[in-house]
Amino acid sequence: MDTRKNITVILAASLAALAILSCKKDEEEQETLPSLSGIVRFEDAPDPYLKKNATITVKPYGVKHPEGKSIGYYCKASWKDENDTIKFESSSEFIAEKQVFTLPEDSLGTFSITCTAFASGYYSTSSAESFTTVDPEESMIDMELGFSGTYGKAADDSGREYRTVKVEGGSLIWFAENLAYAGPEESPIGIAYENAEAMSDIFGRFYTWEEALTACPDGWRLPTEADWLDLAKALSGDGSLELNQDYEGFTGKMMVDAKFNSKDNVMWEYWPDVRITNSSGLSMIPCGFANIYEDDDDPAGAFGVFSTVNQFAAFWTGTGNEDYATGDEPGYSQAYFRYMDWNTPLLRIGTAPVSSFATTVRCVRDAG
Repeated sequence: MDTRKNITVILAASLAALAILSCKKDEEEQETLPSLSGIVRFEDAPDPYLKKNATITVKPYGVKHPEGKSIGYYCKASWKDENDTIKFESSSEFIAEKQVFTLPEDSLGTFSITCTAFASGYYSTSSAESFTTVDPEESMIDMELGFSGTYGKAADDSGREYRTVKVEGGSLIWFAENLAYAGPEESPIGIAYENAEAMSDIFGRFYTWEEALTACPDGWRLPTEADWLDLAKALSGDGSLELNQDYEGFTGKMMVDAKFNSKDNVMWEYWPDVRITNSSGLSMIPCGFANIYEDDDDPAGAFGVFSTVNQFAAFWTGTGNEDYATGDEPGYSQAYFRYMDWNTPLLRIGTAPVSSFATTVRCVRDAG
């Protein structure tokens, strides 16, 4: 019998058994670690869209030590390699300068900050906040596809300038961008997409009908149903069209094949029945619409729940629905809006509540 061989086998088996016991012990020790109480939350969580050079002040909370002791927090920005400890376990105060994160200045995209609560002898727990960086000059790409005419300029009451265009065959000059006027500071109007102010100059603002009636600058107006009819006749070449109808066959002339934040992020999804040319120069993009709700935390404010982005472009008309006339100012409980969607060349007409529904706005004036 080869004694040395037997000793080697026995030794190997013993080491393997010890390794298994060691692993089991580690697992048992790990399994017995208690958990901290609560989940990580963010005080004043960042908006879902932020300017690319913005700074974020992070203050996590919500986690407690079961024994009443202090806990620590560290945070990790997705664009950085290292963690930042913003509060030590042994301290009762956050490190103020470590709480401030500056977003990348040269990149548009989606980023996140993950914050972790920790304490000796306990499992750590984490949560993350994600957001997309945007820029008014860079986020909308390919905005002039197919248009060979001349753009004019108009300014709202804050001084912000907009491109304007006279549609060939029509009698009106139209804004070629969505209105982004926020009103005076003491009585603001409209809300930004996803309630993120960084989107105001990119998608424009979303207004209730009551707000939209007074949002356009002096000399301009919210286009009435008669104004939309003028546009439909010009783009369709059909002089027999009438008020308050769906109009067929030309929405592609108003749509622009825009990309948002990336050449790969097409806003109007492809559909074979819709040929997007933007030959009118109106450069309409599918920002969807919003339903407006009161903000329980701010009685003077409101927030929007948004839907149909990348599918619908919707715009208030200046015409109230006579079936919902009230006799009071503004005189109607519902008004007409015009909308188009990605899968049909139909310019539709709809009706919606004047104070709880919000769309984007284009302003018009007579060409003469």
